[in-house]
Amino acid sequence: MTQTNQVPVGAYFGLPGYTQPFEQYENLNNISTAVALAAQTPWNPPGSLQKTDIVKWWEMETTVSWTTTVTGSTISPEAPYNFHQGLKLKLQGQYTPLEVESGFDAAFFQMYRPMRGPGQASIQNLIGTNAADIYSNVAIPQVNQSTASIVANPASATTWVWNLEIPGGLYIDNYWDLAIDGTLLPNAAGVISPMSAFVSPQYMGGGERVVVPSFNYAAITAATQDQGPLTGSTAGAATVVQNMRRVGYYGSANPAELPPVFNWQYRRASKRYPLGAVTKVDIPVTEYGQLLAVYVRLFDPTSGVGSYVNVSTITKCQLLYGSNLPRFDDDVLTMQKRFLDQHGFLPPVGMVVWDMLANTSGNGLSNDFKVLNTLTNANTHIHLEFTSAPGASTYAVIGTELLVPVATQ
Repeated sequence: MTQTNQVPVGAYFGLPGYTQPFEQYENLNNISTAVALAAQTPWNPPGSLQKTDIVKWWEMETTVSWTTTVTGSTISPEAPYNFHQGLKLKLQGQYTPLEVESGFDAAFFQMYRPMRGPGQASIQNLIGTNAADIYSNVAIPQVNQSTASIVANPASATTWVWNLEIPGGLYIDNYWDLAIDGTLLPNAAGVISPMSAFVSPQYMGGGERVVVPSFNYAAITAATQDQGPLTGSTAGAATVVQNMRRVGYYGSANPAELPPVFNWQYRRASKRYPLGAVTKVDIPVTEYGQLLAVYVRLFDPTSGVGSYVNVSTITKCQLLYGSNLPRFDDDVLTMQKRFLDQHGFLPPVGMVVWDMLANTSGNGLSNDFKVLNTLTNANTHIHLEFTSAPGASTYAVIGTELLVPVATQ
């Protein structure tokens, strides 16, 4: 009797007639919340997201309707994204795929690594058109926001509309599969070679996972520019309508039709660290796994609405690991040129960024062979030196994009 070998998982994935994609609204949809004038308002959904099928990413569609004209307000460079504060997605049985200080962090991840389109290629070529910002970096380049509508002060606009993505995984053009200890693993053909892969889709039906977004809406009157999109407003009222969508694949009883799952989960996170009045600082990167990109955002909340640290005051910016080995030994101009070459726009104000996933060869392909694996290299940290010490209340937000090790599920 001849035994037929089982078709491996993913053998039919991506083929017409087998793979069934979908894009649809979630069961948490059209939820209206009145926002408080002077305090944050928690989002309290009536339930959780769906527990079925396979999700590549979720989308948060947000509409703010100004029912009363806001007066005496100043718009933040982080508007409208920082209307979401303390944003995260609670995913039962997994790490939180998104866990950020502010919706602005989620927006920046999305700007340089969108889930649709050529996320690792240059979005547009701005070389020579924004030269002043390359040194002074005086404002976030709002004209380059690729995934949302930036509007003026609501004194002249009645609605704000934008969309934030919560990824369940990430497509990588040339992905080297690794064991948790860093050992290279063979691909589906049994060869140690890179492959095109989505790392890793979230199978929602396997454990009946409870999945709930968690965040606060910022106060209409925020104390500083990092706490909300408007500061200094004396009157106003608004209602927020929150929609949730999901993008993925329908489940199947045949594993060969389903996308393969790897020993890594994609995660975007940001954490705040006090900086203070220092001219040299070392900030630890505490997330562990394959570090795809890392950034530091510097803000001083004192002096009225607060201010972003001018990156021209940074004389040295390094990403170090092990016994202070430099992965990147930069000044600000070098850092900004590299990021501009990779993505076609400058980093936002007060921000230093290193992207190790985007290929710099010009073909626009992502490749994880240059990422920093903190499981095999300890003591990953950021070193900054300033010409003059920032304010005593200055803090740094460290953003990390990484693949976190998990057991295959």
